[in-house]
Amino acid sequence: MTYQAVDTAPYTASARSSRRVGTSFILLALFAGLLGGSLALPILQTHPTSGQAFCHGILMTFFVMCPAALGGFGQWLLPSALGTDRTVLRGLTMAGFGFLSSGVVLLPVLPFVALLLWSVGILAVAIDVITTCLEGRTCRFRDMSPLAWSLLATACSVVLVAPVLAAVVTRGMMDGITTTALIETLHLPETALMLTPALGLVASALLSRSSNGGASWTVAPYVFGVMGIGGPLLWMDGLYGSLPSGVMASLVFVTQIVPSVVLIGALCRDVWQQKRDLDGAALWAIGSILLFTAGWLSDWLPGHSGDHTAVAFGGIMALCGGFYAWVEMLLPRRIPVMMSRLHAGLMLVGAFCSIVPGVMIYGEVLMGISLLAFGLVGLFLLRETGRARVSA
Repeated sequence: MTYQAVDTAPYTASARSSRRVGTSFILLALFAGLLGGSLALPILQTHPTSGQAFCHGILMTFFVMCPAALGGFGQWLLPSALGTDRTVLRGLTMAGFGFLSSGVVLLPVLPFVALLLWSVGILAVAIDVITTCLEGRTCRFRDMSPLAWSLLATACSVVLVAPVLAAVVTRGMMDGITTTALIETLHLPETALMLTPALGLVASALLSRSSNGGASWTVAPYVFGVMGIGGPLLWMDGLYGSLPSGVMASLVFVTQIVPSVVLIGALCRDVWQQKRDLDGAALWAIGSILLFTAGWLSDWLPGHSGDHTAVAFGGIMALCGGFYAWVEMLLPRRIPVMMSRLHAGLMLVGAFCSIVPGVMIYGEVLMGISLLAFGLVGLFLLRETGRARVSA
């Protein structure tokens, strides 16, 4: 999996410091992902509770996708994509890491407090991303890659969603709102925060490193703007305005699915024109697109309206592909290519089995094995980075 604007020149001290912060966010997302994934394992589904489902959904979107995208890849990839060596307000991002890590720990016991901590922490990280895009870049807006646009749009989405979520949670704590009602309220922003960075990672995986243009670069600002800003704005209006509740499904279709289809079509055109060989790592991106498509098509089936499980799997698969690419950047040639390919295939098959009622149990087993594999990769990463520090 390649990323367009990642340079190979020696890192400056500021760049190394920024990447250390990004590494902390990626490891935090890995821990939250292992915790959230374990809540969906068959051994814990004997007597599932609404609180367990709540923690699983919140962890995978709010404490995995957002910190990894904005804090992790934002520190590792965004500066070089903008022609600089670090983000502008790195101290603010470090403060956000403290709030987010506290939220992960408190989520199982104090979920509403954890969401408040998430709102404060991720807002700090988002401000750093937006400020870097506005003041730290040395390139024109038109020359920004789709990944950079997706991170900027995700940060703007967080700026809209986080304060409103804090207000909803605070009111819910006073009114005694149930976790089920809160999950239904967060459906549209959860989808936006999942799809926007995931499609940015998919674009980075499918486009060759030398590409600097094409249909995907042209439509990226508009697609991610509608997804990251238009969707949350309409959600806020429906939450506090006069939009009927039944309109929410239509808003998801117009502000999330339609722009996603446009971007995926542009990506397919660019990949075909570049005649780029799709290596094994691109299987993560292709699998993500297949899961997105399955999730969108399932909305048209009877009895499956609003079920975005496949879309969530697609977002997580795109993030997992980015994780493998990051490990390869950090430890070149340490992770076998075949391992990445087999892991991607295992997760893709497990995800599809998990959304088919007849073979759901097999899908949960396969996803459990995939979860264990990520734990092993994380342990390997900690061991290798520890050796590197000792040798240094």
